[in-house]
Parts: sequence; C-alpha cells; structure tokens
Amino acid sequence: MNPQLKRVSIVGTGSFLPNDPVPNSRLDEVLGPLTDAPERVKSFMETIGTRMLANSGVEFRHFAIDIKTRKLTHTVASLGEEAVRRALDAAGIKATDVDLLILASSNYDETTPPTSALLQERLGIETCAEMEVHSNCSGVGKAIQIAYDALRVGRYKTAVAVYPQLSSVYLRREYLNQPFMTKKQAALRYILADGAGAVVLQAVDTPAGKAVPHELLGTFVESVGGKRPPGMTAGGGVGNLVEPDKQIVHMWKQGLHHLDQDFAAVNRDAARTLHEGVVRMIAQLGIDPKSVSQCVFSIPTRQLYEDGVGPFMEFFGLTRNEIKFRACNTGYCGGASLLLHFDEIARNGELKAGDVVVVHSVESSKWMTAGFVVRW
Repeated sequence: MNPQLKRVSIVGTGSFLPNDPVPNSRLDEVLGPLTDAPERVKSFMETIGTRMLANSGVEFRHFAIDIKTRKLTHTVASLGEEAVRRALDAAGIKATDVDLLILASSNYDETTPPTSALLQERLGIETCAEMEVHSNCSGVGKAIQIAYDALRVGRYKTAVAVYPQLSSVYLRREYLNQPFMTKKQAALRYILADGAGAVVLQAVDTPAGKAVPHELLGTFVESVGGKRPPGMTAGGGVGNLVEPDKQIVHMWKQGLHHLDQDFAAVNRDAARTLHEGVVRMIAQLGIDPKSVSQCVFSIPTRQLYEDGVGPFMEFFGLTRNEIKFRACNTGYCGGASLLLHFDEIARNGELKAGDVVVVHSVESSKWMTAGFVVRW
C-alpha cells in the first residue's frame, strides 16, 4: 500500500432513462389506474393530484414498465448496467479494468445475492471488489466517499459508483394493495420516476500543485436524523416480520409494504436540511463558497426548488442559471437524479475546465445529506 495519498479524478460519467418519455397525461395509463383504491384516494388524485402535476415543473418521466405486458423492462442491475456502460465508454475504459464496483440504491433485485454482484456479472467482470449501499438519495454521496477513500490510499486503481432508481416497482398497480392505500402513498406516483447514473473514478499520482482534470476535491456524508422520525418509509424487511403470526401475507393485507412519505416534514425540513448539509460540507473541505461555479441538487419539484434556492444563491453568490431545476424532462429519480444531471452538464458543455461543482442531496427517510465537490 502506497503511504502517499493519491488524488482522484472522475474520468467518465454516464446515465440512462428507460423506455420512452411519459407525459403527465399518461401517468395513470403507464402505472396502471387505481380502480380499487378508497374513494377518498381517488378524489384526492383527481383534484389535488392533478394540481400537483401541473405545478411540479416536470413534463416527462421514464418508467421501466411495458404497458402492454405490464412487466418490468429492467431490474435494478440492468438499469445500473446501462449507466455504467455509458460511463465506461466516456472514460475509454473496459469493464474488466474496474477493480472496485459500488452500487447504491433504495431497492435491490434479490435479498441475496447482492445486486452489486449481479451487476458485476452483467458487466462481464470475472473478478473485482464489489460493495452495495442500501440508501435513498444520500446513497450517491456514500458510494463516492467509499470509492474516493479507497482510491486515495492506493487500495484500488479504477472504481465505478452507480445508483439505479427503480421507483416503478413500488408505484405500478400490481404492487399495491389498493384498498389499503392512503392519499400520500398515491401522491408518490405523481413524483417518482426511474433512471440510473454512474461515474468512473481513477487514482492518479499527479503531485500537489499540478492540476488534475476533473479532480474530486472531497466528499461528505452526514445523518442528522438520530432523534427525528422518518420522513419516508417502506415496509417489507425484518422489522415487519418479528411477530410469528405477522408474516408476509400480513404485510400485504395491511399494506405495510407501500412506499410512504411525510410530505409535511419534507416541505418543512428538506430544503433547510440540504442547505445545512452543504454548508457543513464546504466548511469541512475548506472550500471557499465563492469559488463554486455550479451546484447540482436532487430536487423533485419546482415548488421545492423555489422554496429552497434562495439561501444557496446567497451562500455561493450564484444565479438560478447555475443552480438549475433539472427534473423537467427526467422526473425525480431519487439519488439517481444527482448523477443523471451531473452527466448532463458534463456532456452538454455547461462545465468548463477549472469549474468547481457541488453535487449534493438530502434524504428524508431518516434525514441524511451526502455529496461531493469536483474541480472540472
């Protein structure tokens, strides 16, 4: 092991959105109508749900669903594979050159084996180190921190961090026990979407004082929810199976497997928590906030963007054009949105050599924030 800490460069980015874009008018068709939901849920979706869509700022989303067969067109691993292959192509690196593969996601293809190992197989990598991070939006920052630290100490040379988001598995009608749905659970069908993003990172031996293209300047992971109730939940794990007479059938009958969101807590706390996390990251990494050129945040709706962008503009001295709401044509893909939008600005010319970019997200499940800073 080399005792000299190495520097780390992002040498490739990639992203993937499954199937054709779905306009707001076709959401119920693609996800499947809620014909058996309680009347109060149907009424909510017809009134408030319609206004949510109109005010969301999102015009198109993508779902890994074949609307004719109702089957999923992708798994977590196959979504991730598409994004990784694009990132490897951008880097000019073969999959077999990867010696550390990290997959972060809010869900997985099998309880065992890990989805990270399934992705390794899909990529045709016979031998590598693989790790899986179970997390929602903060999973990107967590995965990149693991890769960054491992590359810096010389344990590995080339790493891939990928985040696939397969929201539709929770949203399509076939998953739901509709009579037990709540309004909040139904509303999530009008917010979430599917997609994946990936980055390829490499350790470099460039000495201090000499510029490294696309250098990762540091990472940050923080949980502030130790004494706060969850803001997003989905049952189906060990905690729901403790009682011997309350097993999988019980979970289905009670709708405990449904994805749920505390919208009041998110509206109240998400923007503030994100801002506080970003401020602490910048301070911890010793970065001058006025040196930052752009920010990429994972923000699901135009309303939350408008509510939260002001403090960031003031802190960094940036304009709205440098802290854009970017979900208009992708929808909100959870943690994957961070890497989707980072890939977008890396490919479309928005980033210039020397630009300092902050990439950060907040996760409401138990209130975590995580991100990274790169000098392009």
